[in-house]
Amino acid sequence: MGKHSVTSGRIWRTIVVSGAMLATPLAACGGGQHAQTTPQPATEDKAAADQAAADKAAADKAAADKAAADQAAIDQKAADDKAAADKAAADQAAADQAAADQKAADDAAAKKRPRGGGDRPRGRGFVLA
Repeated sequence: MGKHSVTSGRIWRTIVVSGAMLATPLAACGGGQHAQTTPQPATEDKAAADQAAADKAAADKAAADKAAADQAAIDQKAADDKAAADKAAADQAAADQAAADQKAADDAAAKKRPRGGGDRPRGRGFVLA
């Protein structure tokens, strides 16, 4: 039990001392009179406000130009993607047509008889009589 009270007492003293250290600058600096500041003339503020307004307008215009350029880039990319897709579809259609033509040619070659399949007239074959 004795050790517990020593530890908590040490913690409490640490908190009290640190709080006193924080409060010391506030107590030491609060006594003097401060000099009164005079407000600046309105003309300087008006010039600064005009300059700030001009800077803001320029920044807004730059942001709008950037947004328009970004939108144009997106539109161009979409058009390029569509053109690439159309080209790929046309190439696929041409490849399919070529494959169909080749298959038709192969089928026609397979149907041709090995002998006597030409255009000349056919006889009755070998007849014994």
